[in-house]
Amino acid sequence: MLLDLGDATAGPTLLCIAGLHGNEPAGVHALRRLAGPLTAIESELAGRVVGLAGNLQALAAGRRYFEQDLNRVWPRGPETRHRGDGSIELGELGELGRAIDRVRAAATGPIYCLDLHTTSGPGPAFAVLNDTLPNRAFALTFPVPVVLGLEEELAGTLAGYLSDLGMQVVGFESGQHEDPESIDRAEDAIWIALGAAGVLDRGRDEIRSARRALARASARLPKLVEVRYRHALSISDSFRIHRGLQGFQPVPAGSELGRDADGPVRAPADGLLLMPLYQELGDEGFFITRRVRPVWLRLSTFLRRLQLERVLHWLPGVARHPEMASTFVVDRHRARWLALELFHLLGFRRLEMDADSLTMTRRLWDDS
Repeated sequence: MLLDLGDATAGPTLLCIAGLHGNEPAGVHALRRLAGPLTAIESELAGRVVGLAGNLQALAAGRRYFEQDLNRVWPRGPETRHRGDGSIELGELGELGRAIDRVRAAATGPIYCLDLHTTSGPGPAFAVLNDTLPNRAFALTFPVPVVLGLEEELAGTLAGYLSDLGMQVVGFESGQHEDPESIDRAEDAIWIALGAAGVLDRGRDEIRSARRALARASARLPKLVEVRYRHALSISDSFRIHRGLQGFQPVPAGSELGRDADGPVRAPADGLLLMPLYQELGDEGFFITRRVRPVWLRLSTFLRRLQLERVLHWLPGVARHPEMASTFVVDRHRARWLALELFHLLGFRRLEMDADSLTMTRRLWDDS
């Protein structure tokens, strides 16, 4: 445990998790750096703050992981149990999962979680979330770009698991792995999260200073983007991204971003580049995002509160899933226009999609 201060019976709990990937130590350094300042003001904490490290063995070796990506093996749903056997990463999952369970058992108020990461390529800080209304409210307190839709592209994430347990969770990418400023940004994010969770007064000088620092760095960036394309990789691809690319860089459709065993790899559409892969291990070569107008968030909030789920099966080409609650199967030939976008507005996430059908399920805990 990197940090454990305050009293969970006095208010909310902020859980910070860092180093889920062993080559991403910035969040660990930030938590250690904050131990002294937070200890000095522990009497002012209106709740508890806990800091946990993720993949301890990979952190010690400076490797992303040994056998399995620890941020791709978490189960979905609150009824699941932690596995503690098998690979090194499943052992780490068991240890971390039990530590999280102890935090949950001690909490008497809401639990907020800040999942700290860094990227292999250069770029600004940004936040990601499973798009429930509580997670969204938490994410929007950080003055950095917020990325929607990444949850649908990455299975088995810790953030998805914790969100299913009812925590308010935000993933925070603080910059490039080796950049010393990534530690500073992670530290800023922790201060802001303490205020957002209500563990500290939002008006504290440290929190105001953290907000100013992140806002200055993000001044020219969009507030909101959504993922439109994921470039998935396999071992046989031999993919290599071109040097000099960075996060949130505009890329036109058809521009060459890298090469693989079949030749040039090009951007499939205009957009903003996200997380170009500059490390050996990883399942995604890059993502393409597009800007989203904030008005769509306000419309989404309004529509979700209407609880339109009960009438969705009346729409042409939409049917309830025969086995899964709060899940719908969409015939893409009959309901071809904006089906994915409509379900996103209503608080659903994509489970499966092919040329013929789309399966969407409602996110758990999607209320304000």
